[in-house]
Amino acid sequence: MEAAAAVLPTLVPSGSAVVVLLAYLGYLAAAGAILPGKLVDGALLPDSSRLHYRCNGLLSLLLLLGLSAFGVYMGWMSPTVVADMGLELLSVTFIFSVIVSFALYIAGIKSGHKSSSLRPHVSGSFMQDWWFGVQLNPHFMEVDLKFFFVRAGMMAWLFINLSLFAKSYFAGSANLSVILYQFFCAWYIIDYFVHEEFMTSTWDIIAERLGFMLVFGDLVFIPFTFTIQLPSVPRS
Repeated sequence: MEAAAAVLPTLVPSGSAVVVLLAYLGYLAAAGAILPGKLVDGALLPDSSRLHYRCNGLLSLLLLLGLSAFGVYMGWMSPTVVADMGLELLSVTFIFSVIVSFALYIAGIKSGHKSSSLRPHVSGSFMQDWWFGVQLNPHFMEVDLKFFFVRAGMMAWLFINLSLFAKSYFAGSANLSVILYQFFCAWYIIDYFVHEEFMTSTWDIIAERLGFMLVFGDLVFIPFTFTIQLPSVPRS
């Protein structure tokens, strides 16, 4: 009970956490639209159409790393900012995922599109349609949301890890185990963005509709559960 009482207040969303999340997503949307990248044809859809994806995730990631490093160097931000508000960010991101899922459901059932990517698939069960989604590849302001959310989750995984590493370093507990953990996670994530174009042909992109399951999985499950190993890495 005491542990729960100590944790619950940190789960309360804060204005700072909202700003961090929206700034992060805003940056990714702008970078995805502006930065150069290979234009990749998506898989052939049932109506013989294809979506096109600009794979500039690696450049977006490197630029954000550079901007973050510059911000830390100038003293504008702390390298532990994400770790310090970790649970607040978790709750804000979860709430955001729920809101987005409702918005996707409402927009989907009202859609009159006939294309394979936007045609609504309504089962008649609210829970099923909200959970699994109504549309295959919904867009918002020309942003393919499914591809965007995967990118956001993978990058967030790296930034949470780096912030936790900074916290370990300042605490004097960043030993070889911690460094190796960071190295292999970073390698995996960077490799993902080097080969980002192959994501366009995965089952998530070509077959699963975008609902709470994928939104939560991309924005919450990937970054916030894939990083829980670091606190348990042996320090001795």
